Amino acid sequence: MSHNRIRMIGEACFWLGLVIEILIVIVDKSAYTNPLESQLFRLTFLLFCIKIALTRYSAGEWLCMLLFGAVMFVSYRINERDEAVRIIAFIAACKGMDIRKVMRVIFWVTFAGCAALVILSVAGIYGKIAVTADFGREVQPGQFEETRYVLGMGHPNALHCMFWMVVVLAVYSYADTLKWYGYVLFMALNLGLFQLTGSRTSVIVCALFLVSTLVMQYSRKCRESRIIYILGALAVLGCVAFAMLFSHLENTYDTVDTLVHRLDSMFNGRYQSCYAVEAARLENWKLFASPANTEYFDAGFVRLFYWYGIIPGAIYIGMNFYLLYQSYKEKDHVLFTMLVTFAVFNLMEAHFISVYILRNYLLVLMGYYWYQPFARRHQCETYFWQVKKLLGKA
Repeated sequence: MSHNRIRMIGEACFWLGLVIEILIVIVDKSAYTNPLESQLFRLTFLLFCIKIALTRYSAGEWLCMLLFGAVMFVSYRINERDEAVRIIAFIAACKGMDIRKVMRVIFWVTFAGCAALVILSVAGIYGKIAVTADFGREVQPGQFEETRYVLGMGHPNALHCMFWMVVVLAVYSYADTLKWYGYVLFMALNLGLFQLTGSRTSVIVCALFLVSTLVMQYSRKCRESRIIYILGALAVLGCVAFAMLFSHLENTYDTVDTLVHRLDSMFNGRYQSCYAVEAARLENWKLFASPANTEYFDAGFVRLFYWYGIIPGAIYIGMNFYLLYQSYKEKDHVLFTMLVTFAVFNLMEAHFISVYILRNYLLVLMGYYWYQPFARRHQCETYFWQVKKLLGKA
């Protein structure tokens, strides 16, 4: 069998696994409970492993894959969360794939899936249009219940979050051709959707992403400024440090007058909820998390270390900084704004820290950038031997 045919089979397996993973995310956002979810996870893992088996890797790339794979396998054996191993397989399988094409496929399938959920709910076929509940805010004195729109996605925050995700995918996929009025349209839709969902977190981070990306796209000085990228790295580091500190401090001084309590009230008591889970407190974090750590709460960075442990969590944070370096090196301003706004969002929500690979698009970008140093080294070595051969002939 020819090399091209083997490569095509591997890529076909990758595309099939990718689309299945996207559809799993869409189904999770709907009112339907997927009884085949675990079996589908096994299937996509197998498909990504086939892609790996049919892809050429250098010795350095194999060493890198085996090293991180071994760490995540140990994590899985201890905390029984198989998504860590699945993520490594997915990232490794991304080698050789066109990143723009991958992101565009994710965008269009995600957009179509979300649109289908909205249409089904509005048409009254499946899913609720709106829900009435206590969302933690006092609407009127003594009244906490209010009605917000969900449009088939179960929760108003989920609806607005998925809108932001579609915007992120659209901007990354079409940044080269997207004009300023495209950003204005997205911002108008963002503010308009806020009137339906009341989701302050999503409307703020979506606006932050749009404004910062627009400024960097039209300002070469900002796009190429080392200071901007350093400030972005400090912002990400600050978000991680904030989450670590608050997972320890909240409720340590149990009075409503403390600065910690007042700050946490801005987050609707998210870190108070974290502190209520004993294993989620900073002082109780372990190198690899316990299988008993199954609680759900909103603070994303705390959930990362609570679910997986210090070592897997540190690897993920480290990869974020590696992507920040790559965004500066390649002047990829959309990747840069994604990293910063995703970190801000992780302070308040845990959408990205999940069993679902295609909730977190940074994993796709990790899949593209992880092997770039090996590829550049190979190119340099090839160029060196070509020059040497030419000199020898001369």
